[in-house]
Amino acid sequence: MDSFFEFGKQDITILINMGFALAAGLLTASGYCISQKRRTYSKSVVATIMLLPVVVAVVIPLITTDLKKALSLAGIFALVRFRSVPGDAKDIFYIFFTLTVGVAIALGYHIVAFTLLIVVSSFFIVMNRCIKFSEDQILRITIPEDMNYNGAFDDIFEKYLSKAELTDVKTSNMGTLFTISYSIHLKDESKVKEMIDGLRTRNGNLTVVVQMDPQMFMKL
Repeated sequence: MDSFFEFGKQDITILINMGFALAAGLLTASGYCISQKRRTYSKSVVATIMLLPVVVAVVIPLITTDLKKALSLAGIFALVRFRSVPGDAKDIFYIFFTLTVGVAIALGYHIVAFTLLIVVSSFFIVMNRCIKFSEDQILRITIPEDMNYNGAFDDIFEKYLSKAELTDVKTSNMGTLFTISYSIHLKDESKVKEMIDGLRTRNGNLTVVVQMDPQMFMKL
């Protein structure tokens, strides 16, 4: 019974690596949250980023001599890949990034793991918080079936948008309504509501949606 509680050298190494992996996970998750700019993020993704290095740091030493377990781990990695938020390349990258950090820690490359963590996290924080990128949004306008949308909003677009390209037209509500979609670029994002108010005076106060981000909508 006493031997059950005895720690071997490998057990101690794994426990130490778990501590390093947890610290790395907390730092990576913090960097991920800080790098977000004006958008929401999934709590499940944050939890995955935080705990995944710990799991990897434990699993890797257990499979180093077992090919079947190694193949099983590859399957787990694949599941993690497809479980990540669809359509968001940054979240998918962070999942693989944390896997890499966890593997490096499990193999004893602690300096390499934390150097990689600091470099990548700093890059994303600077890129997302300090550099302004030009990104297009999606504008969806619902109009009654008897309204001709060609040119109906041109003056509003000219006032608030530097780009407005028609991308999609579809019917809704049994054909009594149309939803017109545009790829747009705003001149000034602070005037989104002002633009939407102008559009609502033209479409009979029907739904107007500005998709600012794949995970965030403005609906008025």
